[in-house]
Amino acid sequence: MIFKFPGLKLTIWVALILRILLSLINEFIFELPDSNADATRFETKTWFYAKLPFFDFLTSFNSDFTAYTFTWFLSVLYRIFGRSPLVLESFGIIISLISVILVYRISFLVTDDIIKSKQSAAIFAFFPSVILYSVIILREVYIVFFILLIALYIVKWLKSNKIKFALVSLLLFLPLYFLHGGLMIGAVMVFIILSYSSLKDIYNSFKNNHILIPQMVFILITLIIIGIAINKLSTFNIPYLGNISQVLTLSRIFFQAEVTNLGGSAYPGWLIPFSLSSFVLLIIPRLIYFLFSPFLWDIKAINHLLGFVDASLVLYLFFYIIRGIVVEKQNKYVTILCIFLLPLLITYSWGVGNFGTALRHRSKFIPVLIAISTIYVPKITLRRNLKVYKPDE
Repeated sequence: MIFKFPGLKLTIWVALILRILLSLINEFIFELPDSNADATRFETKTWFYAKLPFFDFLTSFNSDFTAYTFTWFLSVLYRIFGRSPLVLESFGIIISLISVILVYRISFLVTDDIIKSKQSAAIFAFFPSVILYSVIILREVYIVFFILLIALYIVKWLKSNKIKFALVSLLLFLPLYFLHGGLMIGAVMVFIILSYSSLKDIYNSFKNNHILIPQMVFILITLIIIGIAINKLSTFNIPYLGNISQVLTLSRIFFQAEVTNLGGSAYPGWLIPFSLSSFVLLIIPRLIYFLFSPFLWDIKAINHLLGFVDASLVLYLFFYIIRGIVVEKQNKYVTILCIFLLPLLITYSWGVGNFGTALRHRSKFIPVLIAISTIYVPKITLRRNLKVYKPDE
């Protein structure tokens, strides 16, 4: 990685050292936030799969909840190296370092600015919640990796208008389905964006007496998929939203908002909806709390300070994104990626009811926000005439 991206050498080395130190602290000094509960359960499940006889292991794929699928893959590491949480944490650290490069590449494609691309990679590499969830045995580091890959291929598609890049971005949602089903909302949005673009391209080509075969094939496949989806609609169940009847009645959303509103970091009670009108009115407040909480008046314990620092940095990014969209020239890559992210952010804002959980779930989307915000964030340079290198596109 360092040899291929020498301009990122310092960022990657410092990011690696920080993550290793945090991993060692977690293992030998004190437990990090969120390093028990789900993390312990996932590590135990990884060891369970690793102990299975080989053929039993092969047939056990997805035999439990899809949430455990990533532990099935991680168990291969335990089969090779033996049981040690540091092995799993080390693998997560490697994935996180690759994600630093992905943020760099996305930012470069969006901005065509090497300095800003390096800056976005550095922001991602040193972002508190990103570092934390890079060293804990949870799904977040892998979700971040695939979301960044999807965003990269979306931008590649927008720059080249080659439909193959868009199709790759859709295929990359398959591992996200096993990591967390709620992310399929993003697949629906990419599907809608691609369908609209393909129909527009087909219309324009007809006007010029041309035929776009790839786009027409995609539309045909789209119609088939829509037909299958309508036929299977009653069996679909999306985390936080429920099945189709629960989506239409909002019953699952009301239930989720209430049962997750607990603990010392719970949201204010007025953020729990009780009717359709209150649901509509609370969409923006819930989104604000999901992205920017805890606020100063929410801090009740020392461990809330991490969330406050993280939320302040997210607010900083959003300030420049919104300011850039309103004041500066519109950037189509930023617009499309925002359209892709917004439904996901809204969905997850209804899936959590306390800012402790919000910290964990918003970390899934922070990397893309970093990559697209950098076009508007001012350059931060400490020295002049810094030699940098362009990434391979």
